[in-house]
Amino acid sequence: MWWKSVDAFTADLPGASETRLREMRDWAEQRQRSSDAPGMGRNPRARRQFRQMRDAADSELDRRGLLWPDA
Repeated sequence: MWWKSVDAFTADLPGASETRLREMRDWAEQRQRSSDAPGMGRNPRARRQFRQMRDAADSELDRRGLLWPDA
């Protein structure tokens, strides 16, 4: 999985299955964490971009009523 922009990522969200959507969110969260990890260059632009992707995935999950499935 890889998206070059937040726009490309968000364009893929509406057509994604629930499983794919959760994978996309996890992917963005993992990349956000790794962009701030010691020794990884600590790229604030990348961190911000991946946070925006994660937030977009969270918004789509919330729109579908899937953000908190155990609640």
